Amino acid sequence: MKKYLPLLLLLLISSCAPVPKTPTLILSLPTLTATVTPTSTPTAVPWVMPTPPAEVITSGDWIEPYVALTFDLCQDPQYPAGYDAAIVEILKRYDVPATFFMGGDWMRTHPDETLLLAQNPKFELGNHSWSHPDLPDLNEAQLSAEIVKTQDLLYKLTGRTAKVFRLPSGLYNDLTLSVLAWHGLYTIQWDVETGDPDPTIDAERMNRAVRERVQNGSIIIMHANGRGWHTAEALPGMIEYLQGQGYTLVTVSQLLGLEP
Repeated sequence: MKKYLPLLLLLLISSCAPVPKTPTLILSLPTLTATVTPTSTPTAVPWVMPTPPAEVITSGDWIEPYVALTFDLCQDPQYPAGYDAAIVEILKRYDVPATFFMGGDWMRTHPDETLLLAQNPKFELGNHSWSHPDLPDLNEAQLSAEIVKTQDLLYKLTGRTAKVFRLPSGLYNDLTLSVLAWHGLYTIQWDVETGDPDPTIDAERMNRAVRERVQNGSIIIMHANGRGWHTAEALPGMIEYLQGQGYTLVTVSQLLGLEP
């Protein structure tokens, strides 16, 4: 995994008990001759999620040609954001997976849109905090509240829980990472930034950034809250380019091997 590199942060600022042992069954056999046929009963081995590392993940490995498209859906409660339906329709038209990092306050004001995204099995829903604060400014209790409140609303609305978390504005410190890992969340950043929160960066510049920086395991960051100004315009060409280059589009959890 590559080290975290701060990329255009100013733009982003603006925008489970072990399996119980099987008890030993002791049989008292009669004195008469008896034949006992041994049986072999397969033991189900449950899938146990590994404990997330207290570190930032900027990409998957560089071996397989997998790329994750990610979209942030967030807002400051004082500055409500929207929903770019065109982005979702394009993803559905091309039948490709994507990961949406959803803010709790955004879900609160967009419950129908949250449900719509949850209905698509190819869409992964991640946690993006409740109110999009600067997490290094928060203490442990405040950090936990931002995480848990968002997880609770996501589950209440969709029946899903997030495994991945995106840092608001990409900001963090050691406490941030420790609290996120304690809550069972993988901290996800990116290695390809499109710059879509900047209205002066058009679709061609977005796609040029992807062409120049994408590699096996890349995580591409964009926005679907109405503040990815030219994202819908750029997305068809981006998908076609990536697929034409032999990349397979996956969710972040698939990229990291957390799910098939």
